[in-house]
Amino acid sequence: MFETSVGHSHVPLAFCCFISILLIDPVGAQDQPTPLAGQEFHTEVLGEEVDVAPRDRKTVTAASFGVQYLHDGPSFYQVLPFGAFYVWRHSGDYSERFRGTFAVAVNDLAYNVGIHSLPGWELRFTFNNMIIPLGRAEYVEGQIIRGVEVEWNYIFAGFGVAYRKLLLPGHQDNALELSLTYEPGFRWFRGSKDASPNFIVPNDTYEGRVHLRLRNDALERNLMELPHRGYAFGGDFFYGHRATWKQWGGVAFDKPNAERERDYIMGSFYGLAAAGIPWIQSERHRLIVSFYGGIGQNLDRFSAFRLPGRPTGYEWEALALPILPSVAFNELFPSRYAIVHATYRYEAVFFLYPYIRGSYGLVEQARFQPDGSIRKQMDPMPAVSAGVVSAGPWRSQIEINYSYNFGIYSDHGGGPPIAGRHGFFVFWSKEFR
Repeated sequence: MFETSVGHSHVPLAFCCFISILLIDPVGAQDQPTPLAGQEFHTEVLGEEVDVAPRDRKTVTAASFGVQYLHDGPSFYQVLPFGAFYVWRHSGDYSERFRGTFAVAVNDLAYNVGIHSLPGWELRFTFNNMIIPLGRAEYVEGQIIRGVEVEWNYIFAGFGVAYRKLLLPGHQDNALELSLTYEPGFRWFRGSKDASPNFIVPNDTYEGRVHLRLRNDALERNLMELPHRGYAFGGDFFYGHRATWKQWGGVAFDKPNAERERDYIMGSFYGLAAAGIPWIQSERHRLIVSFYGGIGQNLDRFSAFRLPGRPTGYEWEALALPILPSVAFNELFPSRYAIVHATYRYEAVFFLYPYIRGSYGLVEQARFQPDGSIRKQMDPMPAVSAGVVSAGPWRSQIEINYSYNFGIYSDHGGGPPIAGRHGFFVFWSKEFR
């Protein structure tokens, strides 16, 4: 998401990309360091000078849009558009920060302001909501379970304290941040005409959550904001209490235990490390290893983890959301999961990064039993994927990705579910000045 000057005239980087990958001398390019995010950069493409101006990463306004296609995926999710408007503001003296992702129905905002008398300490305020005025069913082995369809929404605010310490290599998003907030909220529900007449709609309730959060980011990112070297890790711990919670459900899945679900706990963890290939003396070759895990107690379909959490993206907060290839957004709602990824990425040109990725997950998912009942069980989910991240025209970025997940089930239009599913997405984002 940047703009270049080639021979005093602006050109679309996507066009430059496909020409230069064929003609650039890769051996000579190996001696040139990988351009890093926000830094000024000068090189030559096809004999023409290319100048990348420095960019202030403390002020970012961007929009993104993508489309995911899942061959024989869940009904209504085979073709799924997604997108968001992103705002990041970080004051010059690092005393204030605002991060917001706006997607109409789902929004997530956080504002931190420093306490001048206590260096490093901050007040933290948050807001997140999901308001989708449509009934939503669940899926088992890729097949829709209409009987449990219900409209459900929530809204949470949050306030508390945070501690932040800057880390090396010293960029504006390199920091250790620990926060503790209380998040008062409200959940409300409405029945769906497509649900089973025996389905009991949950009652509306106040819900308060205590949220302990850790972020540690010591990553250096390249021009495309992809991890280049360093590490990041963190996690989230929640304790939630519902003021009133009565018996609900009673269709298809095991009957919920409303008394136990009134109080729940859950924790999620992540880690990522990026480095070169030990036996290759070139910055063009990168190895990125990441891990995601979560476990909870007394969770139901409204408080459980929702996988996958994102298709792509490696900025400060998005790192905490897990990726699960060829799975529809929020298709799975486990109480336990562990996922590891190993990615090899190559710098074909300074703004073109093809990659391949191997993934392995142990994820709790709902499965049909021989007697027709539904039970949750831990299942392996190996997957492979390949893609490319490239700069595009008008200060934009494009990612194209194909994946195959051996452990998720496909819906073949009335036939028996079969393990294995193809996935494909195109993701485009544009930064505004």
